[in-house]
Amino acid sequence: MTGTDNRRAPLAPAAVLAALALLPLVTSSYTLAVLIDVYIFAVFALSYNLLLGYTGVLSFGHALFFGLGAYSMAIPLVRLSWPMWQAVAVGLGLSVAAALILGGLSLRVRGVYFTMVTLAFAEIAHVLAIKLSRFTGGEDGITRIPVPAFLNDRVNFYYFALALLAFVYAGMRVLVASPFGRTLVAIRENEVRAAMLGYNVFAHKLAAMIIAGAVATVSGMVNALFFSYVSPAALSIFTTIDVLLMTIVGGVGTLVGPILGAGVVQALNTFLSTIFRHWLLVFGLIYVLIVMFLPKGIIGTVTELWERRRVPRAAAGTQTLSGARRGPAEG
Repeated sequence: MTGTDNRRAPLAPAAVLAALALLPLVTSSYTLAVLIDVYIFAVFALSYNLLLGYTGVLSFGHALFFGLGAYSMAIPLVRLSWPMWQAVAVGLGLSVAAALILGGLSLRVRGVYFTMVTLAFAEIAHVLAIKLSRFTGGEDGITRIPVPAFLNDRVNFYYFALALLAFVYAGMRVLVASPFGRTLVAIRENEVRAAMLGYNVFAHKLAAMIIAGAVATVSGMVNALFFSYVSPAALSIFTTIDVLLMTIVGGVGTLVGPILGAGVVQALNTFLSTIFRHWLLVFGLIYVLIVMFLPKGIIGTVTELWERRRVPRAAAGTQTLSGARRGPAEG
């Protein structure tokens, strides 16, 4: 990357953020609602990408943290009449505790065994959310979750969700560029070699799970506030599959990819469901086509094509410069 590219790199997210901040001036309330939903799930996808894309672990239980956030916001506010800051503090505390328990057990195994352990924990939470109806509302869930006055306005909620996404994106960008983030990538690429170099693989994976879980919990809290509703579906395997699709479609191991993937998946869900009766079949076909023709996701594939285009240009420039230097000497 050249010096000009380095200077321009931070400007692109800032320009996109500025453009998104102007949308409430030119779009409808319905469109803002769709975008808020996208931003919430983009935060969720960024948290999942930290595990899958940068640490190399495939979890089928990430919905556990999303649902935990939603219920930790709903139960204290509706059932116990707590102030919101207490609900947020308890939710984050429970998230850390859940990550320590889940990670302490699941990270001691690898591959499909890790995936099945995480799925089992999420399904246990899903069943508990249904059975403990006195607190959770059972299959009906919890409705009429009180929202702070300043978030009752759709535009204000839009800016709140956008600010949250920008903050999480910036935080993830700093994290993956740090020594900790580079160690996670080393573990993803070759776990045995990282261990031989002296890195505590288990501790790094556990820390990544705690961070990812906390971010997912926050996204679940905001989702509960936005819809003023939470149900056991927030803890289901389908919620994890949704965020997995977002990460893969956008580009695993990239920062922009999960955000773009959340936008594509949520937009397709909204658009296709209004046109086709069996829209899930159409969505499945589109997903298969994306995987076939964009195997590294949208961002990953575009980046690879761009790099292929740059290399011949750079080589041609080097040859031209080398020829210019040899010319006078040979003459």
